Amino acid sequence: MYIYLLLVSVVLLVPFVCAIIEDREKRNTAILFFSLAFVFLVMALKAPTVGRDIPGYKRIYEIMQFQPWDDFNISWMEWGYELLMMVFTHIFHAPFQVFMICIYGYVFFSYYVFFKRYSMDYTTSVILYICFTFFTFDASAVRTMMGVATCLFAVPMAERKGKGNTVYFIIITLIAAQIHKSAYIFFVVYFVIKMRFNIYTSILYVGIPIGVMFFKSNIYMYINMFFKTVQESSTSIGGNLLIYIVNMFITLVIWIIYQKEERDLYQYKARAGAHNELKNTIYRDTDTYFNNSGLATRLIYIGIVLQLFSSGTVLSRMAQYVQFFILILLPNNLKRLDVKFRTILKIIIYIGAILYFYRYSLAVNALDIVPYKFFWSAY
Repeated sequence: MYIYLLLVSVVLLVPFVCAIIEDREKRNTAILFFSLAFVFLVMALKAPTVGRDIPGYKRIYEIMQFQPWDDFNISWMEWGYELLMMVFTHIFHAPFQVFMICIYGYVFFSYYVFFKRYSMDYTTSVILYICFTFFTFDASAVRTMMGVATCLFAVPMAERKGKGNTVYFIIITLIAAQIHKSAYIFFVVYFVIKMRFNIYTSILYVGIPIGVMFFKSNIYMYINMFFKTVQESSTSIGGNLLIYIVNMFITLVIWIIYQKEERDLYQYKARAGAHNELKNTIYRDTDTYFNNSGLATRLIYIGIVLQLFSSGTVLSRMAQYVQFFILILLPNNLKRLDVKFRTILKIIIYIGAILYFYRYSLAVNALDIVPYKFFWSAY
């Protein structure tokens, strides 16, 4: 497990090493690039024994070498993922390790683009990714990981206006769903992105989740008939779900405080005759913060509903698509605090995240990620 703790340490050291770069934008880009590069290396160089589902993926991949192009639908996996394996086995003649390196390369490129666009604190985003279930999950659940990574490319399409962007969003989501069916949930994300929370849309944001929970048994019946056999289980609140809920409340408090401070500052400088200057400084940053944080908050809210709905079943993987946005919500919230309080809180969060990672991933060997082995030592 020491490789994982070393990874966390390296990611925390990257900002100090990159401090020699004077240009702020280049420095931040370097921090994100090298932080994710180290995570990618740990993932790409691990043996097929690391990750509970990986041995099964390896067996299917090796069988694919002997399948003809007109008969490669041989497993429970979606045809898109099977087609991808056919391309790598029949056209590139690549061994499984090369295939996985390419998969992780694609996934972490998606994460890089996502964090670069939405996160205001790259190091915190990467630390939370490693320590708060996502890294552990990605070490095993290859198809779901690819589905999430693909859907992240669709988010900007939903934010933009125009039929063309809507078509792109649909195409990207459909491609992701051919890798893992759980990606179909991202069609719901389109409407969540479009409908900001206000007095009018609150009826839908509250009413639809209540209806989903009220007709839970009927929905499960429909799912079993047309998609996948799933055994309904009782709803429970606990574990990391509480962390998402707490973050929602923290976000609300920060929003209220931040809006009040910005309003007071605006009024103060407006009286001093700096009205036009304020328009070009304060509110540009404010709009960016509230747009990104508002988007993440709405999606995490949907994630909480999905997790309550699918508690204890394989359908809980649907929540992964929207819960991923906590990796930008928490860092962006921290960015709104004053430097002293932010530094203290970040230290507390980092320590808590590392302890969480050790307790719930490493110590219990979640999804068989321990012991870590490099791929060359497994042969």
